[in-house]
Amino acid sequence: MDRIGIAVCDDEKAVHEEVGRLLNKYPNPGSFQYQIFHCFSAKELLEISEDIQIVLLDIDMPGTDGIQAARELEKKGEKKCIIMLTGKRERFKDAIKIGVVRFVTKPIEEKEFFEAVEYALLSLTGYETIKLNYKGVQCAVQQREIQVVEACRDYLKIYTKEKEFESNQSLKMMEEELDRNLFASPHRSYYINLMHVCEIQKEKIKMDGGRLVPMSRRNKKDIVQRIIDFDRLRN
Repeated sequence: MDRIGIAVCDDEKAVHEEVGRLLNKYPNPGSFQYQIFHCFSAKELLEISEDIQIVLLDIDMPGTDGIQAARELEKKGEKKCIIMLTGKRERFKDAIKIGVVRFVTKPIEEKEFFEAVEYALLSLTGYETIKLNYKGVQCAVQQREIQVVEACRDYLKIYTKEKEFESNQSLKMMEEELDRNLFASPHRSYYINLMHVCEIQKEKIKMDGGRLVPMSRRNKKDIVQRIIDFDRLRN
């Protein structure tokens, strides 16, 4: 994943300091690179020109509050992954209406903060593209659309919900391109997208749409744990 732009918008300096401290303590070092931008009002946030993916946004600020700021971002066509910072649970309903992905209550609790950031990163995962062949034509396919990668002798089959693509790469080469937060290997000849897992069976994994992928005994424990951890973060 490319470097993530994170904006902290809060009128309290102590909150900015605490967020910076926690990001430095993030429990998966190296899993993502970030640049933090500090805004002390909604006006500063709305005027920022840098590429921002995640916004840690206070609800209650002087002037334009966080709810209205989020609405203004949406009007500008700027889709951000918004985490609300608030000590007032009565504002949660308003925040849900504008598509907030997570809440972090004040004072900030470390575990809750890390879970919110992890979820935000997950929601940004998989938009990178891979070049694949479809009926002789090269196409750019988003990784989040891929359900299964299957090794077939000297080429790969890549399945999305509606199409079947091919690649001349080896599975090892494809592995280097795949987002490791999103893909896992249940069998030496397969990679699956954890977003599309529907059911874990005794020796197979059922994907959205019904495709069954074999699961080796050797990989079963690890792959089941990956699926459980992934679902926990999404819910």
